[in-house]
Amino acid sequence: MKVNRSLGLILLLLVSTIAYSQNKYNGMVKVNKDMYFDATEVDVASWLSYYSWTIIHEGLEAAQKVLPDSSAVEPELWSYMKNKSTDYIDMQARYSLQPVGYFGMECKECAKFGSRLSKQGKYCNLLTFPISGITYEQAVAFCDWRTKIAGENKLVFRLPTPEEWRDFAVNGLPETARKNGLRDSLNNKKCAKFNYNISCNCGNDEYQGKLNGIDRYAPERNGVFDVFGNVSEMTSIKGIAKGGNFKLHANQCHVDSVQNYAKPEIWLGFRCIAVKSSCFKLDTDAQSTTIKDVSSNANTNSNFSIFIDTRDGKTYPSVLIGNQTWLAKNLEFKPDTGQYWAYNNEDKFVAQYGYLYTWETAKNVCPSGWHLPSKEEFEKLLENVGGNESNVAYKALLPSGNSGYSVVFTGLRLRSDYGPEGVGACLWSSSEDSKRIGWGFGVGSSNQKAGIRPAFNKKYGLSVRCLKDKYE
Repeated sequence: MKVNRSLGLILLLLVSTIAYSQNKYNGMVKVNKDMYFDATEVDVASWLSYYSWTIIHEGLEAAQKVLPDSSAVEPELWSYMKNKSTDYIDMQARYSLQPVGYFGMECKECAKFGSRLSKQGKYCNLLTFPISGITYEQAVAFCDWRTKIAGENKLVFRLPTPEEWRDFAVNGLPETARKNGLRDSLNNKKCAKFNYNISCNCGNDEYQGKLNGIDRYAPERNGVFDVFGNVSEMTSIKGIAKGGNFKLHANQCHVDSVQNYAKPEIWLGFRCIAVKSSCFKLDTDAQSTTIKDVSSNANTNSNFSIFIDTRDGKTYPSVLIGNQTWLAKNLEFKPDTGQYWAYNNEDKFVAQYGYLYTWETAKNVCPSGWHLPSKEEFEKLLENVGGNESNVAYKALLPSGNSGYSVVFTGLRLRSDYGPEGVGACLWSSSEDSKRIGWGFGVGSSNQKAGIRPAFNKKYGLSVRCLKDKYE
């Protein structure tokens, strides 16, 4: 007999409704008035949204450092991760509230996992695995990143201390279990309550002792899933994990057990806690998303670097493509003169999309040492990544592509309104076709092609990618 998942989901919904009535941080259970705890282990979808965000904001080289160790994840999952797609999963991941990004919406290879995975509706069910194969430093960086993009100066995300983890795990146990720190592993129908290694065919659950997706078993009384079993969970002390995992037996999965680790493991994951910032002194230097410990799949290609615009302190990833050095992110500079706009007149879009400039303004916004590229320079870019009007070039220019250019799809500004998001990218060149029309570089999502065309009214608002002045 299998675990009653419907009852578990009802309980979680009830707990979540109560816990979130006064806050908007999805996926967390309230511990007390100042602290929240992730309801599940951090899932693959949330991790891939982190990867996608890093590509867009920090460049491909930084994003490569986010990837897990391929030897410590399910092979089918690694195949899914490395084979980027032109699809765009706009579903918000539960622990980042950011889109998953350029990954396949479907994944036939996950059929073999069956009920080991939670159902993801129209998206690949592999996204519901807990993320594994990562280092302690990568987990810390993810929590820091959540502080940056989801904390809104109200919450600080971090790994729990071993004591915090234990207190919360015990808090979810019945009174008898609180005293001995060991949860009964079987329910009254002799079915497993959590995922651990089992030597008998208990309840005919063939998925025991294998890595399962998040929230596969009923939650604790406090609304948290899989605090025992499935994957061991990192704590704030490097090398110390808690909770047990699918490779251990039930009597090894309790609040006082410790699992030591020295490298990424398939049985090792994590969840974050969130503390109200008023109760936590935030060291802004320590809250960077720099990952010091690079995974075995990291790309250390020296073609990538960082440029800081001294005019406003903004930081941009840059990439060498052929003999051209490009900013790998749209320009965000606010000039003193000229016309420019935030997409849809909303400043929240600037960090991802940059500003939209008229042609005249665009010619003068690049920082010293950089310039607005000409028609011929865009043609050279296309030649370097696969050719004009080429589907190969289109794929290479995407955030999921291998060029590092990381083009972002955003609408342009027409005379008084904005084109829809997601249909493509439009970038100004310095070349003009007539007094009214300028050449622009377009990357379209519908036809999946990239090209340079004399098709844009100079009064329109388009994005800007600057090109370094001197190149060999």
